[in-house]
Amino acid sequence: MRIIIDAYNIIRTNPESKGIEEVHGNQKARDWLIDLCRGVLRNGEEWILVFDGDGAAAVESMGGRSLVVRYSAPRSADEVIRECGEDAVALHIPARIVSSDREVQVQGCDRQDSASFIDFVRKRTVIPPRHKAPSKAEQAEKIINALQAHGAISPGARIDRRLKDELVENISYLCARKLPPQKMARDIEKFLRDRLALQPDPQKEVFRTIKKVFE
Repeated sequence: MRIIIDAYNIIRTNPESKGIEEVHGNQKARDWLIDLCRGVLRNGEEWILVFDGDGAAAVESMGGRSLVVRYSAPRSADEVIRECGEDAVALHIPARIVSSDREVQVQGCDRQDSASFIDFVRKRTVIPPRHKAPSKAEQAEKIINALQAHGAISPGARIDRRLKDELVENISYLCARKLPPQKMARDIEKFLRDRLALQPDPQKEVFRTIKKVFE
């Protein structure tokens, strides 16, 4: 997806960026917009910010994402924006032109006005990192602690480093086989009963406690 942005149109129609430009100048306003776009850019997207006038062009590639800064001199920004849009259409790249200037349009490109674009950017949040799955050692420790809390493991039972290491290896083996939590819980319960004096469990609390760790 290519998003082509009429940069000064954005800056000068948004109260915040307009205020930054009036107080701190063009460069600070440009930096504000570039930082705003950089923070929400997603994989598979190319955002092109087109500024009127002279300046140093730049391209930032970030693992499947691309942020391009272009200056239009000696042409107008409108001409460069239309050129970027026509290029996208010719290459069959989905594209959107962002500008409140209705003359900045290209057939085959979507259009978005500046105000709705700012709303879109602010609502879009960076995808949060995936929840880190607990390590096998953490799962082993959680099982032991939970069984001790339930009273399934006798107070005098010896839980040394070797037993914990064997439990971790067992969990790793079962995970590699991609077994369902129910099957993993049964195998882990059998493993622990062979090595620890687990208390009688007519209500199957041990099984349920272990299974919960893997769900």
